Amino acid sequence: MSAVANSFGVSVKKGWVRDGILRSLAREPSTLTALASALGVSKSTVNYHLANLLARGAIEIVDTRVGRGGVVSNEYSLKEGSLVILPSADEEEGELTSLEEVFDVETLLWGTASELPEGGRFELLLYKLFLRLFKISKSEHRTLLEGYGYRAGSMLSQAVRGRNARETLRELADEMGKREIASGQVIEIRGTRTGVLVLEKCLGSSDHPGYACRFLEGFIRGIVQPKHGAGQTVERLDVDLPACYLAVGRPRHASMDWLKEAVIHHPLKLVGGSSEEGGEGGEGEELER
Repeated sequence: MSAVANSFGVSVKKGWVRDGILRSLAREPSTLTALASALGVSKSTVNYHLANLLARGAIEIVDTRVGRGGVVSNEYSLKEGSLVILPSADEEEGELTSLEEVFDVETLLWGTASELPEGGRFELLLYKLFLRLFKISKSEHRTLLEGYGYRAGSMLSQAVRGRNARETLRELADEMGKREIASGQVIEIRGTRTGVLVLEKCLGSSDHPGYACRFLEGFIRGIVQPKHGAGQTVERLDVDLPACYLAVGRPRHASMDWLKEAVIHHPLKLVGGSSEEGGEGGEGEELER
């Protein structure tokens, strides 16, 4: 992992997530699941910070619900008397402008759009966006990151070859691995127009789905849609596995629930961009519909 990626990961764990939680709870109560989704980090990361904030008396549990199967869900709120300084609307507008400037400058340095930049370039862009992103509390971090990822992908869509979405997906997985953007593998679903792109080490991060994952989700959408049409979608599969699973193509030909079950029971284990059973990652794995 590069120094930039390492700094990025350390920053997340040492304060930015905590600040994001406090700012969210200063506006309205929320649950662990909702906070993890809004901040784009894992539930375990949010749970760690919630436990610390509870112990310090900064937040409190204001409601507890028991769902199906006896699963307990707590709703958290900022404790009365706790102080959180929120940025003004003008300050947030200024930070949004700074984000645009950072994106424009960094992508200008990528040079030609005929090939994908090395992963380090993406890491540097994401790190600089990240430093400003957490000064913005009213905007949706996840949406911003996916949006910048999409713009980066659309700029580079011609750098990835492929006569159709499936070929593009294979080529993209291969190129992302070569350039150390992420370790990728494609699971192809026979009888459908959908493939599942499995990503590990998204820009050096092992936190799935984290900020790097959200950026790359938008990036892949930005590669695929300009080349093969807006009907090609990129949908994240919510599976409890240590990687990102993205359904790419036309999911209406295979339900999301069916795809989730397929990948959960598929014995695919990624090792450096290839599967233990299937050989080189560029060939992909196939599942029967």
